[in-house]
Amino acid sequence: MKYFVKDLEKILNAKKINLVDNKEITGIAIDSRKVKEGDLFIPFLGENVDGHDYIESAFEKGAVASLSLKDDFVSDNNIIYVNDSYEAIQGLAKHYLEYLNVKIVAITGSNGKTTTKDIVTSILETKFKVHKTQGNFNNELGVPLTILAAPEDSDILVLEMGADNFGQLDFLSKLVKPDYTIITNIGESHIEFFGSRAGIAKAKFEITNGMKKDGFFVYNGDEPLLKELVENSSINATSCGENSYNDIILENYTITRDKIDFKLSIDKNNFSTTLKGKHNLFNIMFAVAIAKKIGLTNEEIRHAIDNISKITNMRLESITYGEDSLIINDAYNASPTSMKAAVDVISDLNDFEFKTLVLGSMFELGPNEVEYHSGVGTYINNNSRDINLVISIGDLAKNITDNINNKDISTLHFSTVEEVTDYLKANKHKNEVILFKASRSMKLETIINDIK
Repeated sequence: MKYFVKDLEKILNAKKINLVDNKEITGIAIDSRKVKEGDLFIPFLGENVDGHDYIESAFEKGAVASLSLKDDFVSDNNIIYVNDSYEAIQGLAKHYLEYLNVKIVAITGSNGKTTTKDIVTSILETKFKVHKTQGNFNNELGVPLTILAAPEDSDILVLEMGADNFGQLDFLSKLVKPDYTIITNIGESHIEFFGSRAGIAKAKFEITNGMKKDGFFVYNGDEPLLKELVENSSINATSCGENSYNDIILENYTITRDKIDFKLSIDKNNFSTTLKGKHNLFNIMFAVAIAKKIGLTNEEIRHAIDNISKITNMRLESITYGEDSLIINDAYNASPTSMKAAVDVISDLNDFEFKTLVLGSMFELGPNEVEYHSGVGTYINNNSRDINLVISIGDLAKNITDNINNKDISTLHFSTVEEVTDYLKANKHKNEVILFKASRSMKLETIINDIK
């Protein structure tokens, strides 16, 4: 991103500008501690912190200009006076997008959007210059920051978009006007804000609202809620799933410790991936649909899938444990849907002598939170294969182990991560796989760091 200070007066529809030196702006900073030479500093007004208190500090670190929401803020440096920091950064991102002339892939879903973003990027960057969302920068602030960080020679932007209420994806979609959109699935995340899974589906479908007229939508065709929304729209869509009516069908798969071999209906040849979990085959299908639409051949796609890398940490991350054991760190976040998928992951691994699940509480599930946790326990009880031990952590997670009565599965409950750490250190098994899953605030990765 490159602008001159004077340019922003018109782009941001500034109330006024204190122009001292028309320097070039090469980046954006919203935290004065992370300012780099050439940055525009954008202060925000919070309940406890006023970003204006750090404007001069930003200049000391190399900022060449700053916004201000306060008309009476005085400085000897370049100050651009605006009404709202969010509107300013969003407006600048919209202007920069018009300059970039890139193709945009926008991705949302209750689960799997970050991994899908990484897979799409990994495949497309074999032929294009791709810039993707970093971390969880997927909201009204994070998406514009991602756009503004894109190199000028980018060909494609892969943007993850999240929402915990209606209207958010509508806004983001209309801001970026995507060429391609993906909805990975409909789960229960943030259901307390949406009211029901149908409400979640409706909110996620907003990602298509700003899609270009010739845009291309990819979705989980096995989800009836999404299928109905597509059938009642006029958008150009491709469905992915196991059911025979889908456009891209997962025909079969074989899971081993090191990889998954699988077959898709679009290619006579087998695919292979080192990613874990059947649900990741769906994420791969979404990426395949996009890659084919953009113009990659089946052979190019197969080769790219063979070499998928750079998956964001704590998403089914494999970590060597001891001489012959494995930790699977899936502790970034959790919902009932993704937790059941984690159960399937460990159930499908047939070459371990001992299997342990460490499951923590899930939050933001609304008034039915106990029922959702109990449902995970029932799912384990009825669907798990060869799982030896399930450990629950936290008050809500206790409902998981309380609903497991399968005589072949041992259960333990602990109140704190420290207790679990002590137990796992004292109770190691030969050729063991341990999978960790919980909501982000449970911080189960601290256990992993202590025992590995």
